[in-house]
Amino acid sequence: MARAMPGHAPHRAYVGQPQRFDVMGASQFALLFLLGLCEQHRLLDFGCGSLRLGRLAIPYLAADRYFGVEPLAGLVEAGFDAELGHDIRAMKRPRFVHNSDYRLDDFGQRFDFIIAQSVFSHTGERALLQGLTAFAAHLAPGGLILVNLLLGEGRAQDADIAWAYPACVPHAPDQVERLAEAAGLAVRACPWPHPGLAWFILAARAEDLPSPQALGALRVAPPRWD
Repeated sequence: MARAMPGHAPHRAYVGQPQRFDVMGASQFALLFLLGLCEQHRLLDFGCGSLRLGRLAIPYLAADRYFGVEPLAGLVEAGFDAELGHDIRAMKRPRFVHNSDYRLDDFGQRFDFIIAQSVFSHTGERALLQGLTAFAAHLAPGGLILVNLLLGEGRAQDADIAWAYPACVPHAPDQVERLAEAAGLAVRACPWPHPGLAWFILAARAEDLPSPQALGALRVAPPRWD
């Protein structure tokens, strides 16, 4: 995890550039909403950290509909302490598990939306395949998976990297397609803006993916990131 930066709340500095905490969370929520997220859907926020997305998604979703995976339990607690408060936790009953081995069985759920923001940009090919396989096994019918990655030439020597944060590990588009197929998923690139990564949308069936026209509508002007 990143080190806390002077002048910024530590829980924000541990999940990326702290000056982008608000806009990055809003960007994720906007993408999910435009893809059809409704309050009754079950959302898995994989690598939820200190609730950068959760502070928007938890109030929006109905009770028992937000699920977070975060290896560092203290980050989640800091998110409630500093961003959301604990009353809403009792009202909305979000659930969390704290592991780093891609196990989702503890929830006993299938998810309508799964999002992993800047997780697999720090892992090698094996971890990406492990994550996509776990997501596919816990995706509800018609559900969507959103991941973003650093695009570049994938290197054989990086395949076994389990976690390289704050360094990034590049993945080539054809590598993403190959791993998605191995996990039993269809995939399309998504033009939603991001300051450094590229979004991909995956589903169990190609017909569940947004149409090219719907994806084109997501090609919007980027916000001011800093």
